[in-house]
Amino acid sequence: MNQSKIVLPPDIIILIAAQFDEKAVISCHSEMRDQQLSVMLISVMPGLVQSIRGITVYPHSHLSMGEALVSQNKRQTIVLAGGEACAAKTLSDPRTHLLIDAVLQRGGYVAVMAKADFLVKETASFSKQWASRVIYQAEEETAVFRQQIITTMKLTNR
Repeated sequence: MNQSKIVLPPDIIILIAAQFDEKAVISCHSEMRDQQLSVMLISVMPGLVQSIRGITVYPHSHLSMGEALVSQNKRQTIVLAGGEACAAKTLSDPRTHLLIDAVLQRGGYVAVMAKADFLVKETASFSKQWASRVIYQAEEETAVFRQQIITTMKLTNR
């Protein structure tokens, strides 16, 4: 897929960076697509991204697409991928926070995978006004976490 072309903003944006947890990311991506949700892997930088276990993926696009990723007509969810190095890289990029703010201001959600949640909490990445729209995986199994995201998306975009 051409990384500079986005046809329609997706229902779900999975933000990834080097050293992401591919087990959680790929299973979430696959199941969400099976549920007829549009999902895009968005990386911090253009190009290939390598996971914790050496799997390399070519994301649909990257953060420099900015507002083109944000829908004006539907609520979206941004999933912050797990993996400590991935979360640190993603959360240290100001474009991540701009994208998250844009989605939250339009009624969307943020879902935080395991091994990213401690960084989100430690850096106080979200103001208290958004607390009800942040979904943390914490100790939940990935299957339970992704089902929670799917259910939230289906209920909010009826």
